[in-house]
Amino acid sequence: MASVRVHVLEDLGSIEPARPLLALPDSCNAIWLDTSGGSGHSLLAWMPDRVAEGAAGKAAGKSPGTSSQDPAQHLADAAAEENWVSEAGEQAPVGWIGWFGYECGHAYERYPWVQREPLGFPDYSFARYRRGVVWDVSGQARLLWAEPMDGRGHARERDEVRAEFQRLLNARVTTNEGALAALPRPVNAPEVFKQGVEELRRRIAAGDLFQANLSQRFECAAPADPRALYLKVRRAQPTAYSAYWQDGKGRALLSWSPECFLSVRGESVETRPIKGTAARSGDVAADAAAVAALEASEKERAELTMIVDMARNDLGRVAPAGGVKVVSVGSVETFPTLFHRVGSVRARWDPRVGLAGLMRATFPPASVTGAPKVAALRAIAELEGEARGPYCGALGYWLPGEPRGEFSVLIRTALVAGGRLSFRAGAGIVWDSDPQREWEEVLLKAAFLRAGLADPQPT
Repeated sequence: MASVRVHVLEDLGSIEPARPLLALPDSCNAIWLDTSGGSGHSLLAWMPDRVAEGAAGKAAGKSPGTSSQDPAQHLADAAAEENWVSEAGEQAPVGWIGWFGYECGHAYERYPWVQREPLGFPDYSFARYRRGVVWDVSGQARLLWAEPMDGRGHARERDEVRAEFQRLLNARVTTNEGALAALPRPVNAPEVFKQGVEELRRRIAAGDLFQANLSQRFECAAPADPRALYLKVRRAQPTAYSAYWQDGKGRALLSWSPECFLSVRGESVETRPIKGTAARSGDVAADAAAVAALEASEKERAELTMIVDMARNDLGRVAPAGGVKVVSVGSVETFPTLFHRVGSVRARWDPRVGLAGLMRATFPPASVTGAPKVAALRAIAELEGEARGPYCGALGYWLPGEPRGEFSVLIRTALVAGGRLSFRAGAGIVWDSDPQREWEEVLLKAAFLRAGLADPQPT
C-alpha cells in the first residue's frame, strides 16, 4: 500500500476563505467543505489529479431498477492502494472529496428508474485533491500539500504550490453579481404535491409503508456567479455541513446542509438524522413556544423515532451484535431560520467491510427516504417521476487506510448549470400528515434562498 503524507507548507494566519475561492479560475474544480457555523474545521481544495465519476446506469440483464455500477466501489477501487497520513492533525482532509447523488441508491436497492435530473449532473463525482487550505475553529489557515512517500524529493513541487497560492492571494478579485433576481418557483403546482401526500397516506393506510420523504423541485434563472450566491447565503445561513463544488464544465453545487449522514473515525461510525421542523420568528417567547410544541408533537417525535430506528438497523448491517448504540432518539437543535429535531446513532464496524459495504448498508440516507426504505424508494420514484440528482445524496471526503470520512446529507442544496438554478425541498409524510401543512413545511425549508435575493435598490 502506497502512503501519501499531507504536509503543512505554510501557516497562513487569518485569511478570509472567500478570497481564494473567488480568485480560483473555474477550471480549477474547486471544492469547499465549509463549516460556516464555526463549529469545526473547513477545507478549500482545488486542481485534483485523479477523478472517479460516472453514472449509476441501468444494468443490462439484471433486475429492473438495479445499477450497472457500484459508485462507492468505484471510489474505493480508485483509492485502494493508498494510505493517507498527515502531519497537519486529524482535521486536514485533503484527499478524495466529492459526492454521491441519490440515484446511486440503485446500486444497493431495487426501485424504479425515472427520467434524468434536468440540469445534466453526473450521478456521482469524486476527485483526489492534493493541495488545499484548512481553517481551524479559530479561523487560522494552513496551506496543505499531499505527496507520495516514495523516497523521491518533492521540494520543487512544494515550491510551486507555495507560489501558486501566493498568486491567488495577490490576485485582484472581482465579485460578480451572485444575487438572485427572484426566488425559485415550484416546477409543479402545490396541488400536485398535496395529491402525492394523499397517495402516500393511502399507501400507509394499506400497510405498504410507514413513512416517506416527498420532495418538490424549484427552479429559476441562475446568478452570474454561483460562488457569489453561495457566499451571500452562507453569511445568513451558517451550517455545520455547508459546501461548494464546481467541475469546470459550467456546473456548480451549492449546499447549506445542517445534517450529518456518516462520520467515520477508524472503527467508529456515527449518523445524525434530522426529522421535525418548526419556524423561527426572532421573537424569544414565540421561539420558545415553537420549541415546546416541536418537542411535544407526537407526530414529529414518532417520525424521528422511526428514522432513528431505521438508521440503527442500517448500521447494524456492518456492526457486530451489540455494536450499535442509540445516543439520542431526538432533541431540538437551533438553526438560523428554523428548529429541527436531531437524533444520533453510533456503531462499531469492521473497516475491512470497506466504503462500498458501508454505503450498501446505509445509502440513501434514512432521513430522506422513509420506512421501510425500499418501499419508500419505490413510492418516491413513482410519485416524483424525476431523478433527484445530488439532492438527498451525500457529500464529503474519504481517506482510505485507517479509515476516515465525513459525509453530509445533501439537503438545502442548489444546482447551477446551463443558465438555470434548481433545488428540491421535501417533507416526511406519515399517516396523520396534513397535505396543506406539509406543503407549508416544504416552503419553509425552501425559504433559505431568500438570503440570496438581490438587495433592493435605493429609490
